[in-house]
Amino acid sequence: MRGGSGASVPHLAPPALDFHASFLAALREYHSEGRHAELDEALLTGPAEFTRYAGALRADVAEPGASVRYVAALRGDLPASWPDGYVPQTQLWWVRGTEYLGRLTIRHDLTPHLLFEGGNIGFDVRPGARRRGHATAMLAAALPLAAAFGVDPVRIDCLAGNVASRRVIETNGGVLDGERDGNLYFWVPAT
Repeated sequence: MRGGSGASVPHLAPPALDFHASFLAALREYHSEGRHAELDEALLTGPAEFTRYAGALRADVAEPGASVRYVAALRGDLPASWPDGYVPQTQLWWVRGTEYLGRLTIRHDLTPHLLFEGGNIGFDVRPGARRRGHATAMLAAALPLAAAFGVDPVRIDCLAGNVASRRVIETNGGVLDGERDGNLYFWVPAT
């Protein structure tokens, strides 16, 4: 997608090999914050393995938990059984050209657990791309998709002290439903 000036416009896209180098750079940024330690960059450096990883992320719609099982298998710590609660989900990346800027997950159903931990939509912007409006735009782009999946309103949560996430949610129409154990819970209309 191109804007009038020829610059690439950020948009949601399925995980793909096109974003390999930028995703690995983002992963290093996350690791420097102590986050996403479950993903080992060394395991995803080859294009073939990265393509399998992106495919597992896309497979979560048909096979809930596929991406989690794939990462666990890569790390060699695949458990004998998986806990209940995995639901069909769509993982999309917020990208500009071939640059990975962040990720967003739309969970198509809510379990009692997801109602208070995770909600229908989770989003994350890579550290080097924060404070540029990406999270607000990413969530706005995802709401019509959630509605198309039959998810309306959308449940989203954030830490009570995460002022930036709260602003993103409220800017997109989020209405505070309550607070519990240091988390805020919102309902956001998808249509």
